[in-house]
Amino acid sequence: MLRFSQVASSEKLRNFFREGSQLADKQIRELSTFLLREDLTSPRVLDDQVTDSTSSPFSDRLMLTHASMASATGIMNYGAALSKILRHNIHAQFISLKAGVGKYADDGLTMMISNGWLEEPPTAADRKKLSERSAGKKNLIL
Repeated sequence: MLRFSQVASSEKLRNFFREGSQLADKQIRELSTFLLREDLTSPRVLDDQVTDSTSSPFSDRLMLTHASMASATGIMNYGAALSKILRHNIHAQFISLKAGVGKYADDGLTMMISNGWLEEPPTAADRKKLSERSAGKKNLIL
C-alpha cells in the first residue's frame, strides 16, 4: 500500500493507499505485542524494499483491485483464525482489527463503483418503499 500511495494518479487514491499502509502498520504493531510478550519473534516488515519511484507500472484500477483483494483475504484470514484460537484476549483484538479492515474494504469498493470499475453489487429489495408505492394502487384478485 505504501508503494501504491507513491504512484497513484489521484490524491483520493493516494490517501486511500496511505490509509491502507497505516492500517497494516497498526495490525503488525498490535499483533506483534502478543508475540513479544511470549518471547516469540515478530515478522519483519518489508518497507525497506519500497523504491523511491513515482512512476506507476500499474493502472489505478489494478492497484485498487489488488487492495480490495488483499482486504478480502485479510478478513477471511481473521475469520479462519477466530475459529481456531482459544485465547479470548486475542479474539477481542482480532475482532477489532477485522472491523478496521472491513471499513477499509468498503471504502475501496465504494471507490471502485464510483469510478465505474465495478458494478454495484446486488442488494435486497426495499420492501417498505415498495409497499408505500403500492398503497395507492388497487390490487385485483382473480
